[in-house]
Amino acid sequence: MPIVLLVEDDPQVRGFVADALAERGLDVRAVDGDRAAQRILEKEATQIGVLVADVNLGSSANGFDVAQRARRLNPRIEVVYITGDPLNVSRFGVSGGVLMPKPFDVANLADVVEALAKDPA
Repeated sequence: MPIVLLVEDDPQVRGFVADALAERGLDVRAVDGDRAAQRILEKEATQIGVLVADVNLGSSANGFDVAQRARRLNPRIEVVYITGDPLNVSRFGVSGGVLMPKPFDVANLADVVEALAKDPA
């Protein structure tokens, strides 16, 4: 099964999402921002099947930027955006990106990620 890259700046959210995904048997790389995500993408982009990215990372880049860089390295990466802000994903995100508004049910998020990891487009 492909790797899931989780990019979330809030340590609590990152922890409970990473735990929920790992409980599903998914191989998760959880990082706190765009720079750490970029380092992983540079090494493992071809093995990453799903990117779960918080839109507001509190750094110079946002989740949309991370997704765009990820897709340049691996056009087959599925993307799930998580955010507490209302927004139009089709305007800012990569094609086919899924939006999970906060607060979300972590089991529901895990269902979506697991399905994308098992059945890449």
